[in-house]
Amino acid sequence: MTAATVLDPFDPATLLPADPAPGSLVNAIESDPEALVYFLLNVGDGDSQVVLLPPDSNDGVRRLLIVDVATSGKVPALLDSLHAHKPDVTDLNKGLLTEPPGSSRQIRLLVVTHPHADHMRGVPDLLDRYNGTNGCIDQFWDPGFYFPTPMFHTLMAQLEASPWIRRLQPTSGTTCYFDDVKVTVVGPGVGLRMRFDTYGVEINDSSLTLMVEFPAGRVYTESDPDKEGRADRKTARDSSRRLLLGADAQFTSWAQATVDFPDLHSQRNPVLATELRAARGRDYMAAEVFKLSHHASKHGVNLELLERVAAQTLLVSSGSGGGSYNFPHLLAMEAARESRQSTTTSGAPRKTDHELGIHCTGGTLNDTAGTPLGSIAIVVPRWKHDRLRMFRLMDDRRGIINLSQSREVAP
Repeated sequence: MTAATVLDPFDPATLLPADPAPGSLVNAIESDPEALVYFLLNVGDGDSQVVLLPPDSNDGVRRLLIVDVATSGKVPALLDSLHAHKPDVTDLNKGLLTEPPGSSRQIRLLVVTHPHADHMRGVPDLLDRYNGTNGCIDQFWDPGFYFPTPMFHTLMAQLEASPWIRRLQPTSGTTCYFDDVKVTVVGPGVGLRMRFDTYGVEINDSSLTLMVEFPAGRVYTESDPDKEGRADRKTARDSSRRLLLGADAQFTSWAQATVDFPDLHSQRNPVLATELRAARGRDYMAAEVFKLSHHASKHGVNLELLERVAAQTLLVSSGSGGGSYNFPHLLAMEAARESRQSTTTSGAPRKTDHELGIHCTGGTLNDTAGTPLGSIAIVVPRWKHDRLRMFRLMDDRRGIINLSQSREVAP
């Protein structure tokens, strides 16, 4: 199986002009200062993800969520690049990262989804760089899976020596709010968590899979004009966008997630389904963006899961074929393609991956040099009538992040 059969080369015509044109990533963030920005970094067959939070409602400062750090160089380089783009430090709402590196609580949450090296190799270095006694890192999450390797022991020792970092080992349903960003743990389920000590769970299925929702659904009150002094409680969810971050979860974890977050089948009880949807919003598992689990391995996702999530944008954090495991696997990619364009019965010609909204960090341009497309950035606006915007940072997997090289993917 060759890389060409797995992932289509990217047509250069689908990239807009590079920075400093109006389509640049820096321009997009500066022009929408309330947006959330999600980064999936090009580290080969591994995960490094950074969420640039909207400005905090109390002090106007942008802070970070970091989910996995596969290598020691990429995430610090991205943070340095974000710090380098500060057009107006007197207006905190317009900065990218407006506090100095290592400032208090700058990293609101650091997550190691599971203790495999391709997800945590760079975490000890990140702690050395940013974990000062000023409390730069606020919280640390891990699944609680004990993994007897030197790397794992080193990380645990660093955390023990950092009592100011709040630590949590969450399971499905755990929810945390960072101002108006909501993070919900989708997996592992409690049943899987209680089996960790017996090693009855494959380590990939211990992965913390996360749903990031922005802006978070809120309950608010509205005065009743017909009844003085009375307020109706309502829930605002319509404007939310969701990103499902699959870590390395495999079928066992996803099966448990479908139990913990049940789908409502309207054909069985349409009245109940309508009422429940009105109360809680759309399907628990639905998302606009889905970072496919386990680098799109053949054990990571299936068609039923992809159809339920129904994401318009599917992301793969892997090389473009080759390597030890030849990620992404053809089975997973074909399931992703079928979920976006059902051709099994129609026999219609299959669209290209980028036309279907499928993007791989290891993808390349269809040019003579095979230019890397590199890391992916998605700008998520606060208002639903504004579209999501995607950028490629044009870095190879060992290259340094430079936001000025960003290229927007044409819608």
